[in-house]
Amino acid sequence: LSPHWQCTDICSSMADFGSFGGSYYPDGSYGSHLYRWGPPPEEEGVLSLIWSLLSWLAVPAVLLLLAWLALPFLDWRTTLGRPLEASIARTSFQVAPGGLVPPAWQAPEVTLSVVIPAYNEERRLPQMLSETLAYLESRAAASLGRFSFEIIVVDDGSTDGTFSAASYPLQRTSVDAADPRRSGQLRQGDLRVLRLSQNRGKGFAVRAGVLTARGQWILMVDADGATNIRDLERLEAAARAAPQRPPSIVFGSRYGLNAPPRPVKSANRSPHRAALTWLFQTIVGSLMGGTAVKDTQCGFKLFPAMVGKHLFASLHIYRWAFDVELVLLCKILGVNIVEVPVTWVEMPGSKLNLLSGAASMLRDILLVRILYAFSLWGPAL
Repeated sequence: LSPHWQCTDICSSMADFGSFGGSYYPDGSYGSHLYRWGPPPEEEGVLSLIWSLLSWLAVPAVLLLLAWLALPFLDWRTTLGRPLEASIARTSFQVAPGGLVPPAWQAPEVTLSVVIPAYNEERRLPQMLSETLAYLESRAAASLGRFSFEIIVVDDGSTDGTFSAASYPLQRTSVDAADPRRSGQLRQGDLRVLRLSQNRGKGFAVRAGVLTARGQWILMVDADGATNIRDLERLEAAARAAPQRPPSIVFGSRYGLNAPPRPVKSANRSPHRAALTWLFQTIVGSLMGGTAVKDTQCGFKLFPAMVGKHLFASLHIYRWAFDVELVLLCKILGVNIVEVPVTWVEMPGSKLNLLSGAASMLRDILLVRILYAFSLWGPAL
């Protein structure tokens, strides 16, 4: 073969490695060169080492991700079949063994049970409790026996003095020491404080309070006092106006609704929180197959006792996204949700980290959607 064809053959055989070329040397001879593509040979060892390290790290990273995704399911499994008393470390009242949760057949003892979940709230809880007690006691005194209440504060394994702060109103009756019957009691109503043995999440704390409630109605309210307690009357009015069949629960809403035309709220919410909340609600609507509820996360909700106890006995998600599971349970059980705008102000000291909290909530919602779709989770019988 001629030198030209030999060069062509060599170029073809080297196509996978680089480009082939040639040049004349000073003595007039012609030489060929192979031009290599890619990093120099001395850098290949470094890249190979990096790739090997990434390959080794990929397996534990995937395992950690799967464990993180499964956390809510594993958390629920730890409580499966265990009585609620097993999760309670301390109470402000005497209770017989097995008597913490009233049986389903027992008639309500009070008109309203107010359930307040609290985690490290020794600073914000006293003012909220003071305002709530002032309103409920004045209402009970004016009702001539037609309205009675209890407040249940559930300390979610706090590391500060939340339990003592919640129990303090029980000690204030020293101003009425002349009447020994007042000792350890409120002037009207009842205050009960539960302390969980460990931090289980807001959903679990609310669940504990609801299951131990003795009221005809159960109001869930946050410990920060962001919602005006007097807006309870708006929720009660909506509950009375709702049809009895199907049963209804009432959600307070921080956003304007169609009725009344002007929202009765004062939400001084920071722009980044407002944007994240809007994004979260949009994702919730998409993952849940569409929902008419505009604000699932407002911590001001009213339940008829039987409906509320069934919903919370069916709860699987124990942390921030439990409200979304409530919405799904209502959809499955045929419970109607009525939304009412409430007076709400953003309070400093939130325990929810925006980034980690948002990731955890989205994980929980996705897990709820999958496990309910495959009938691995469902309402309690």
